[in-house]
Amino acid sequence: MHKVNIHSFEIGKSNMGAEARSPENNIYIGGILPLILYGAPVWKSVLDNTCYKTKLIRIQGLINNRITKAYRTVSNEALCVITGLIPINIKIQETAKYYGCIKGYGNQFDREMEVKHWTHPVNCVKITEGQEDSKHAIHIYTDGSKCEHGVGSGIAIFTDSNVIDTKNTD
Repeated sequence: MHKVNIHSFEIGKSNMGAEARSPENNIYIGGILPLILYGAPVWKSVLDNTCYKTKLIRIQGLINNRITKAYRTVSNEALCVITGLIPINIKIQETAKYYGCIKGYGNQFDREMEVKHWTHPVNCVKITEGQEDSKHAIHIYTDGSKCEHGVGSGIAIFTDSNVIDTKNTD
């Protein structure tokens, strides 16, 4: 955290205010944020402890305050909105989740995989069949098929065994 404090003092030296991509934001995004996020996937569980989470938010509040040159009483959330920066606790969770997806610890849909390992939609979508003695007034039936002209689908909407509407694509 010593390096973070040194870099945060550099932000205060500039006399420009908060802009969309001011030099202060660049110092934070390019210099300070990587120092804070280094190893975040390993130590992100400390954010469950309110004491450590408060320290990180305090550090970001100090940096945001130097970027915006606002009063010290302005909340960190407001400063994050003004500077356009993501709150540090959310950024740490994002970094840890991204690392998990890259390394293969995440959900199978959150990472790249070869086509041969893809799950077929039939195996991952749960289809619930309706009961014949259903008390619903409207019944909708769908169908998809392939013929010599291409792939098509259709829908039929019934109310009390009477066809209300049909749609199809060719």
